[in-house]
Amino acid sequence: MGKYIVHSTLRPAGTQVMNQTGGHTYLADEPLVAKGTDAAPNPVQYLLGAVGSCMSVTARDIENSRDTLQVKKFKVDVTGETATFSDGTSKVTHMNIKITAETNLTPADHQAFLNEVVKKCTVHESLVGAIPMDITFE
Repeated sequence: MGKYIVHSTLRPAGTQVMNQTGGHTYLADEPLVAKGTDAAPNPVQYLLGAVGSCMSVTARDIENSRDTLQVKKFKVDVTGETATFSDGTSKVTHMNIKITAETNLTPADHQAFLNEVVKKCTVHESLVGAIPMDITFE
């Protein structure tokens, strides 16, 4: 079991938020049209990036656990759709996830590898049921 802590502090500039975790610091912001300063990705972009990053790290972890597997290319494109409701709330309503991968596996084993990546991805599994997701493989 892992435990993660991120400290987020609103800065005085627009909607900038400074996030700190471990030895890392990163900024989040909103675009100018949302009264931000557009100095960094917004929180939804970080969420989409977390899905793609987690799948990519998972692919590497699986590769590292198998002597004969070679991942020559692994790319994840995540598109998210949001909706704003009459009470002013909003949420991510759908994600499209496209995984492009090249391995040294047979077509059947390649597909099994991709399915394993999705199943073992912590961020994806955390969002299943909360956000509808369509996943395609190329």
